[in-house]
Amino acid sequence: MERKFALGPDDEPPDPVGWPGVDAAAEPQRFELDALYYDTGDIRLANAGVTLRRRTGGGDDGWHLKVPGEGEGRLEHGLALEVAADAPPEEFARQVQHLTDGEPLRPICRARTIRVERRLDGPEGPVATMCDDRVTTHNLLDPTLDQRWHELEVELTEDGTLDFLDAVTEHLTGLGIREVSIASKLKTALTPQEQPG
Repeated sequence: MERKFALGPDDEPPDPVGWPGVDAAAEPQRFELDALYYDTGDIRLANAGVTLRRRTGGGDDGWHLKVPGEGEGRLEHGLALEVAADAPPEEFARQVQHLTDGEPLRPICRARTIRVERRLDGPEGPVATMCDDRVTTHNLLDPTLDQRWHELEVELTEDGTLDFLDAVTEHLTGLGIREVSIASKLKTALTPQEQPG
C-alpha cells in the first residue's frame, strides 16, 4: 500500500525524521530505474487497474505484475528476468488472459526514473519506504503524451499500518504537498493532461 504526492521540478522532499511515527531514516540510496510496460493496444490491463512491467536498475529487477487488492492496496507478483527475456512471462500472460481476451501483449510505455530511496523506521523497526522520484515517460502508443514529473511516494513495509500512512498523508498535506490521486506511473503516462510538477 502506498501514497503518492506531487512535487515541483526543483522541490526537495521534507526531511522524514519528525514525521508522525518516524523515529529514524536510513541514508539515501540512488537508483536509475528503467521500466517497460506491457498491455494490449487498447490498454485493457491499465483500464482494469493492472500493470505488467519489466524493470531494471533497482533492488527488485525483474518482471512485476500488480493487480488490485483490498481497499486501496495492490498485490504485486514478481519473477526474475531469467524467466523471460524480451516478452512477458507465460505465467503472467495466463493470469491476465481474462482481460486480454486473445489480444497480444505489447510494449506500450517506457518509464525512466531517477529514484532516491530511504527506509523509514518507527519505534519497533521499518514502517515504510520513502521514494523521491523524477520520472520521464515515453508513450509508445502516442508520443505526444510523453511526459516528465516529480513525485514523492511513501510505501508501507510489512509492519507499516494504514494509520501510519494516514498520519503521514495529513502531515504532508498540512505542509502544502498535494496528494496525487493517480495510482501508478503508467496511469499518469497514459493520461492526456497536465501532470504534477
